[in-house]
Amino acid sequence: WLGKRYGIRHIRISPYNSQANGIVERRHFDVREAAMKMCGGNESKWSSVMDAVFWAERVTIQKSTGMSPYKIVHGVEPTLPFDLAEATYLGEEVDGMVSHEELIGAL
Repeated sequence: WLGKRYGIRHIRISPYNSQANGIVERRHFDVREAAMKMCGGNESKWSSVMDAVFWAERVTIQKSTGMSPYKIVHGVEPTLPFDLAEATYLGEEVDGMVSHEELIGAL
């Protein structure tokens, strides 16, 4: 019912024929490869690395759209840890302590 509600066209593909759905299968391949690298080839550790793998997938800019999936969904780029560290250097330097009265007077 979601397809009808949001105007999403559902396309059926042949089962066991991954070439028929190459675009999606390519993304699955990339996710699988990233997971294998992060857990050193030990598939039993997948559950511990998949959050990071999917996050990386969501914030990586895609060549086909020129945007990350995160930006497509939310309309803004994600805030990454290094963005927070950089933002602390962009604030004005405080010269000294300011009293409550001075703060209120500055309004």
